[in-house]
Amino acid sequence: MEHLTKRNDFIKASRGQKSVTPSFVILKYMRDFSENSSPKIGYTASKKIGTAVIRNRAKRRLRSAAVETIFKKAQEHTNYVLIARKQLLEYPYASLINDLKDCMN
Repeated sequence: MEHLTKRNDFIKASRGQKSVTPSFVILKYMRDFSENSSPKIGYTASKKIGTAVIRNRAKRRLRSAAVETIFKKAQEHTNYVLIARKQLLEYPYASLINDLKDCMN
């Protein structure tokens, strides 16, 4: 699965479907069928979460959870953006996985 790198892709995802959980927000956006069909994923954590160390830790947790869930159930021609929330660092990892699975259905 490829990663989102361009700001424009993150902005487009904000117009798509949105699912909110206590620890993260997931945005889903269907791309044009003329583009590459493989799904793409992006991660973001704003400064509201904390310092750079805390933001990076939050993104690492999201990446790890995404490997276990999203990579298996991702739809073609879809961009996914995971936005970390402040509660993510205290949230149990098993609950994080369950929330991601629920959002993918």
